[in-house]
Amino acid sequence: MNKRLHTIKEVSLRTGLSTQLIRKWEERYGVVSPARFPNGYRGYTKEHVDTFLWLKSRVDAGVPIGLAVQEFQSTGLLAVPWGDVAEAGPQAAAPSTSGLRSEAYRRQFLSYFLQMDYRSSQQLFDQLMALHQVDYVLLQVLQPTLVELGEMWERGRASEFQEHFGSHFVRDRLLAMKNLYNASPIQPLVVTACAPYERHEIGVLYFGFYAMQQGFRNVYLGAAPSEKGILDCLRESAPRAFAFGVSTPHVFNDSLPFFRQLDEDISAGNRQTKVFVGGRAIEEDAVLSGTRNVYLLAGDAKETAAKIRAMLPT
Repeated sequence: MNKRLHTIKEVSLRTGLSTQLIRKWEERYGVVSPARFPNGYRGYTKEHVDTFLWLKSRVDAGVPIGLAVQEFQSTGLLAVPWGDVAEAGPQAAAPSTSGLRSEAYRRQFLSYFLQMDYRSSQQLFDQLMALHQVDYVLLQVLQPTLVELGEMWERGRASEFQEHFGSHFVRDRLLAMKNLYNASPIQPLVVTACAPYERHEIGVLYFGFYAMQQGFRNVYLGAAPSEKGILDCLRESAPRAFAFGVSTPHVFNDSLPFFRQLDEDISAGNRQTKVFVGGRAIEEDAVLSGTRNVYLLAGDAKETAAKIRAMLPT
């Protein structure tokens, strides 16, 4: 049976490493040798993900990455699954405390989501927010948990209502956390929405939260907004930027005519608005072919928000 390959974006979501750092470790230190999808993009196995998790645990413990790679090679952990690291000997098991703690949190959330246990989910969330930084809870715990829950649903190991419960729990937490920011009317406005035909909201909600951390005002238009509504928003509100989330290449391709129409309207009106498209379907930073104002941005929500901040000077 062929092993399932993961995109670099999926590896980033599972490990908490940026896509840029994954490429750097891969190319500079030769930690893994990914396969290639038919489109030429990197494809990673579960063993590759386990390797990155182990190396990250060593770096988190204060070990330079070069030394961590040497340890990895000398201890023969190449084929050791992450869940079995504790059995690989004291040298391998000792530094994994941080990673195992995060994994334990994810296991708890996954169990509560599958049981649709709102009270326990809320209690655990509150506990983690009291103990850890927001980024850790969002990016190291909740985001990978939702990725795993979604994969369980795709494989028939979780029901649709269980996946929806977990997604809506995180959605509600993100919306509540956005209310902690008192945005000023003079701050640049970024309007966020799912791309046309896209109904997965979590990624763009994550982005909206980090956009506010970067000093933007944020208005969220929801999942699968009408194209007319977005064009009306451009004409009437003239936001500094639109940011759209796309989760699959299929949705991205279906949305291309709209992105190009939006670009034409921006150019025709001589507006300063920029359009950014991110999400799991975007593998590389680029300007969308045939447009002047539409940018494709790879990376997680926090990375993407920082990139947009750098591209939109105040």
